Amino acid sequence: MQYSDFHIYRMGADAWGIQWAYAPSRELLQFLLAVKEQLSKTFEVEIIHTYTEILLKNVVVTISENELKDRFREIIKTTQPQPSQKPKIHHIPVCYNPSLGEDIETYTKATSLTIDQLIEIHTKPLYTVYFMGFLPGFPYLEGLDERLYLERKAIPSQKVRQGSVAIGGKQTGIYPQDSPGGWYTIGHTPIKLFDVTREKPSLCTAGDYIKFYAIDLQEHQRLLKEALASNVLPTTEVYEG
Repeated sequence: MQYSDFHIYRMGADAWGIQWAYAPSRELLQFLLAVKEQLSKTFEVEIIHTYTEILLKNVVVTISENELKDRFREIIKTTQPQPSQKPKIHHIPVCYNPSLGEDIETYTKATSLTIDQLIEIHTKPLYTVYFMGFLPGFPYLEGLDERLYLERKAIPSQKVRQGSVAIGGKQTGIYPQDSPGGWYTIGHTPIKLFDVTREKPSLCTAGDYIKFYAIDLQEHQRLLKEALASNVLPTTEVYEG
């Protein structure tokens, strides 16, 4: 599919945005990644994508604004997503014990679910990693079951622990560092999503998948000790779907 309905707009003195008029989907994601790759061959600038947009930062050119827009349009028009390396599935262990998911009881009460129902629903989907943002290594995921939707907290928490698995609005995610946050913490993973000492600091890249699975408190403590000692990584497989 060629995503031809888009809008090009300026953002400040030297940044440009391109927004597509389509709902987020894995197919659109693959197209955006292909457009990013083609743009990077022409413009040596930082390029960022979201669900339906691409941002080019620090664009310095000697051509007119209209000529620049025409160049963007030509690149988009001629871009065809190419078969790429098969995405990875990262299997992320999560302990949903209330001692680690500090908001889980408030959350289940608000959604009229039991903890067992929450775990069953939350661990069932294969979540697509759309992009990284908010914090280094924070994956924006698509695929949360609508039964788990819950508006963010009215008053954000001052500190959410690294590794916290949380739900906010229509999304679920994992906090890669300690930080403030307005999502409901429902569990914790001992897996470290972002580490500057690794060759590739971020565990995930856009297009990957995440699959959560439940572990008990004893297994969580065992994995956490191993992670602190040797930076344990999750079980990963190639997606064959």
